[in-house]
Amino acid sequence: MSSLTNYGQAIASTTVALQRLLSSPPIGLQVTAYALGAPRTGVSGPSINLFLYYDSLISYREETQRGPSRVIAELHYLVSAFPGDDVDSDVGSHRAFGTARAAVERHPVLNVPIGSADSLQVWLSPSPLTNEVLTSLWLASNAPLRLSFGVMASFTLDAAERTAVVGTVRDVVKLAGAGALAVFTGADAAAKATAAASVANELGKPLMTVSLTEVVAVAMADTEDNLRRIFEQAEHRGAVLMITASDPLFGVRPEVLDVDDPYAGVEIGSILDLLGQSPSVVIVELAHLAGDELADRTRVEVRFPEPDSPSATSD
Repeated sequence: MSSLTNYGQAIASTTVALQRLLSSPPIGLQVTAYALGAPRTGVSGPSINLFLYYDSLISYREETQRGPSRVIAELHYLVSAFPGDDVDSDVGSHRAFGTARAAVERHPVLNVPIGSADSLQVWLSPSPLTNEVLTSLWLASNAPLRLSFGVMASFTLDAAERTAVVGTVRDVVKLAGAGALAVFTGADAAAKATAAASVANELGKPLMTVSLTEVVAVAMADTEDNLRRIFEQAEHRGAVLMITASDPLFGVRPEVLDVDDPYAGVEIGSILDLLGQSPSVVIVELAHLAGDELADRTRVEVRFPEPDSPSATSD
């Protein structure tokens, strides 16, 4: 999930996504994002203008949430139809208005890229406008009133930036400490195992590897017993702990969990709290991206490329 520090980019990307929705085939409208009353340079024929006139941010934290609080962002756009000539002789602005409004109704959710590695799910919904609001917006711009409707685009952001460093094995060694969490992600299991052994070697410690199934049980009391036993062994040996095959619990999980998911009732935040009591650094091994709760607690993430790709993470 993107963070509030990317809010400016999120706004710009949402506006661009709306423009693309309305301008791409089969809709094919001319779409601008000018200020109200600004000269409509380079526009010929009926067109649509998007004007962001108001935003709001609402903070919240779910009862079981352990990571940063979250923010619901609401962007309010005035969507206005402009004629192709002064008298709108072909009522083109009416067609553009209806086409734009129908397009928004048919596409209530947009997947909006934020930079090269992140995206937002943006929800579109009608935003009722009273005559007073419409009139005040157009009067403030000293422009004639145009046929318009309101759209609210909403999305969720993390309130705080995550602290994880996307780095190398050497970064894991530098930031290692009791209870520190590092994440190794990627498909190359052999490379991740070698890198974990390298971390342990650099720290002058042995590597202790356990699978997720050895750590997490359905009952929290059993999980606590498992971790207590594992921590005692790791402390006795002075070992670095690596938990393998962790995607079922710590990877990105669907919003609605399958009834057959063995970890459906497990509180991830509570497990991470327990891992924070480890006597040494804990490496969590994943084939894919870390889920939000693990990502929020991670000190270092090392990403491993496909086995045939050159590695940039082992320095």
